[in-house]
Amino acid sequence: MPVLLGFTLAACATQQNNTREVLQRVDNRFFIQEPCKPTSTGSLTREQVTGLDELSSSLRERVLANLPLQAAGSTERVRCEDVAARLLEKRLQSLCWVEARVTAQPQLSVQLGARYQVGTIIWVTQEKDAKVPPARIIEAAKSALPKDKACTPKTLENIREQVSKLGNFHQVLVEPGPADSEQKQVTLLIDVKETAPTPPKQQAPADQNTK
Repeated sequence: MPVLLGFTLAACATQQNNTREVLQRVDNRFFIQEPCKPTSTGSLTREQVTGLDELSSSLRERVLANLPLQAAGSTERVRCEDVAARLLEKRLQSLCWVEARVTAQPQLSVQLGARYQVGTIIWVTQEKDAKVPPARIIEAAKSALPKDKACTPKTLENIREQVSKLGNFHQVLVEPGPADSEQKQVTLLIDVKETAPTPPKQQAPADQNTK
């Protein structure tokens, strides 16, 4: 299993946990569908990637960490040489750069595209027996929006922090959802888990003496 899939979800809402967990989810989803499987991973430097000057140094290091430098599994339609570019593009899009595009030749080149706003639609995902009503979560999320409603990693972090104050949650994850390219708006997705998932029951080993 590549190193980039090995993060552990944290229950508390500390600074930048949302960004870390969103990127973890993106990486996991990406490699479930990606035919190219990493054979080596590493972090790229600022000099190796153009177009990320808008990002803070800490965020830039985060999105460039643990990228697949080499991968195997190329097909007629998919080139493994471009897998790092495809993953970086998905990471940026998950952090509100909805129009981000990344090319891999001769080095990684990024076009971040236009900034989007958080739209009027906020989707909340909870367990069936959740105690906190989704209306309260939506209200808390809206109270954390900046005046310009800009969708940024900081906005997502602030929303997570505000929602986390409503209870002792196991996990709160905030990420952009479907985008409206005409209105330059995104739907906000908030995934709230109040309790830790129940671990699967382990079956007792079969008795070798039983026929």
